[in-house]
Amino acid sequence: MLSGCGAIDDVIGDRKPPTPTRPPLSTATPGGKLSVWLVTPTGQFAEDITPTPPGTPAGNPVGPAATATAAMATIQAATATAAAPEVAPYYQPDECPDPGSPAPPTRPQSFDNYNVMIGRYLSAGGSPTVLEATLRNWGAVTDQGGVVQADTDLTGDGVLEIIVTLFNPMVYNPDALLNAGQLLVYGCDNGGYRLLYATDYNDGIALPELARVGDMNTDVRNELVFFTQTCNVSSCYKEAKILTWNAIVGVFEELNSGQIIAINGRVGVADIDGDGVLELTAQINPPGTSDAGPPRSVLDTWDWTGIDYVLALREEEEPRYRIHAVYDADDLFREGEWRPALNAYAELRTDNQLLAWTVPGEYEILRAYAAFRIMIIYALMGNGRAEDWFNMLQSENPPGTPGEGFAQMGVAFMDNYRATGDTRAACAQAINTGMASPAVLSGMNGYGYANRTYSLGDICPF
Repeated sequence: MLSGCGAIDDVIGDRKPPTPTRPPLSTATPGGKLSVWLVTPTGQFAEDITPTPPGTPAGNPVGPAATATAAMATIQAATATAAAPEVAPYYQPDECPDPGSPAPPTRPQSFDNYNVMIGRYLSAGGSPTVLEATLRNWGAVTDQGGVVQADTDLTGDGVLEIIVTLFNPMVYNPDALLNAGQLLVYGCDNGGYRLLYATDYNDGIALPELARVGDMNTDVRNELVFFTQTCNVSSCYKEAKILTWNAIVGVFEELNSGQIIAINGRVGVADIDGDGVLELTAQINPPGTSDAGPPRSVLDTWDWTGIDYVLALREEEEPRYRIHAVYDADDLFREGEWRPALNAYAELRTDNQLLAWTVPGEYEILRAYAAFRIMIIYALMGNGRAEDWFNMLQSENPPGTPGEGFAQMGVAFMDNYRATGDTRAACAQAINTGMASPAVLSGMNGYGYANRTYSLGDICPF
């Protein structure tokens, strides 16, 4: 529900243009499993299946060895002792294995060992195409998802990395709402392939899906954009990440400054404002409940500031429920946009595509409210059509109908307005009459805590 994301009214506004300068990254929040290079390589696999160039130790994938902070601390301490300039982490990305034709890998008994198997096969010169075919035969890549992609340089060294997304075939169910899986990124190192990044595996988190593999922010570096999904009985939540490679410490870092969440909606990548920088969008369609009321979809836009991606804009999408069309018309009214407000009130009265909520007599109440608003706008403008809409209000809402209270307020308003020509005095009289009709406010305020609350002064605000 929207209350968990913060009140919409507090955050909607015009987005300022993103900062054109792009200073170097200073901070970021790492995500997933990170592989960090120590001064001396450790943890190599005992089994030597990698073609070994002369004078070069064999290279195999290794998992995370230490945090980035610990790695840099080790490097700085060693170089300080030697009174020498600091050196970069031990990482030689241009040392790829020679292409070969190794036998297809043997299927691991546990999904936990798939990342090791993949690294060993690639380090032996195995083809990404054969790897994908093998994973497909095992049910780890299916028509519903999974990929082996080897066409993008993510680390900026001129060498292509290999991205793998794969299901856990041991528990895969094609009819399930979601199936768990993992995202793996491999890069060349020391004549083999090393695991550079891996998402955590969790049975309740769906297979990560790639949204974009390429430059997002015109920094001449390729970013990795993906999202994962979890679901409960009422909603599905997608969490997106924008990753970039930090060559100094040898890790992928998040470029988004906070959590990017879509609820029952899509994650998209597009250059929305035409400035050459790609934005990431997340659609939020919270579920409606009896307490919260009908939900209003919003679209979050995350934009590049020159340092990181931040939530730059939250926009309400076109209304699906009639009450939200009323809110949009009210916003135009409040801003003094009289003609657009008149059109909006008139349209919502007859739009059969708008959804109803559970308020008794809702259609008649909102239709009467819209007619009352149109009447007082015309009165403010000194337009004779105020009389036409007064007559419409009376004919549609006779005594005993859900909109009767608005018809009574209309009589009080027009009687005073005809005598004084003062819309302020006419509204005061209408408000006094509305106090005797509690159904007026109960009808407008029956939409839960996530929606608006009206007073009589809101209904006739002059």
